[in-house]
Formats: sequence, structure tokens, C-alpha cells
Amino acid sequence: MSKMLKDHDRYGLGNTIGDKACHLFAKLYVSIFSLSKKKNNGWSNLSYELPFDSNAGRVLFRTGFLFELAQEQDYIKWEVIQKGKGKGGKNYIRVTNIRDKKVKTKEILNNYKEMLKAFFNEKTNSNSIKIQRIPNLLIHKLNSSKNRDFSIANFDNGLIYVGLNYCFNHKNPDCKNCPLKESCKGNNKYRELIKNYAT
Repeated sequence: MSKMLKDHDRYGLGNTIGDKACHLFAKLYVSIFSLSKKKNNGWSNLSYELPFDSNAGRVLFRTGFLFELAQEQDYIKWEVIQKGKGKGGKNYIRVTNIRDKKVKTKEILNNYKEMLKAFFNEKTNSNSIKIQRIPNLLIHKLNSSKNRDFSIANFDNGLIYVGLNYCFNHKNPDCKNCPLKESCKGNNKYRELIKNYAT
């Protein structure tokens, strides 16, 4: 499905979408519409990664979520933060550069390895965790503890909703009406996350 979406002679998207993004889209689509007859976790609503697009990434950045995982110098080194390259001379946040970046944390490592095995059919001996898979782990833990069935698609839709309706990519985001205003570090503590950065 992913290959045909990209490479079909007449209907394919070609170079307008990358291989990774096309694969993520296919997994998301199959999950949302329950297209697979397979009932194993490999085709479940947590078996694909969050597509770090500009809206979702901007919200994760401004709320401070990404700074729970790595430091500013890490994001600069990875070229996620590109100083002065954004709109109006702001610092540009290239969120797609987070893909495959790893952090070391012992607190959630065992849970992370269990989640990888269950939903990605992967085993690892590494002590590192891919940042883009942490939402999967958090949603899985929430689902398990609250008997819910939230998916990566639900999380992504929520981030896009906030990004398009409140956390605008300009100097006047609607922070006072944002549903994340109470937990957003950009709104409550570090206004520079909003004033100095754009996607």
C-alpha cells in the first residue's frame, strides 16, 4: 500500500512525500479504519509513530514536552533548532529532524522495551530510547491504567487541532483559550518558547 501510494504511475504521490511519511500514513490509515484482518498488536493503534509535522511539533516544543526528553544543545546539534532561520528572524524548529534521535533514560527503559516488543515486534539491548516513540509508551501506559483505547492518531489529531486553532505559527497565538494553557510551559513560564521560535 505504501509503495503504491508513492510509486503508482498514474495516482502515485512520487517525490511529494517521503518513504517514511508514506509508510506512517499507510499504518495510520489501516489502524483508523480497521482495514487489517490481523488482530495482533503489529497492526494496532499504537504500532506506528507520531508523524512529527510542523503543527504537532510546534505544540510539543512550546508546551515544553520535548525539553523533558533532551536539552536545547541537543536539539541545536540535531538541527531541530536552527538559530535565526525561521519567519521574521525567529529560531526555526525543524521537527522532522527529531526522527531516530535517541535519549538515555533508565526510569522508563524496561517499559519502553516491552512496548517495542508488543507493538513494533522489535527487541533491543540498547539503553537508548527513540524520542518519536515516547508518545506510544505514554499512551500505552494511559490506556492500561485507565482502560482506554487511545491511539497515536488521536494524539496526532489533538496536537494538530491545537496547532491550527490556538498555537499559531505567528506572534499572536491564542494562549488564553488553548485547552493546554494550564500545562503549557510556553504559556506559564517560558514565554520565549512562543516568542522566539517558529516552525
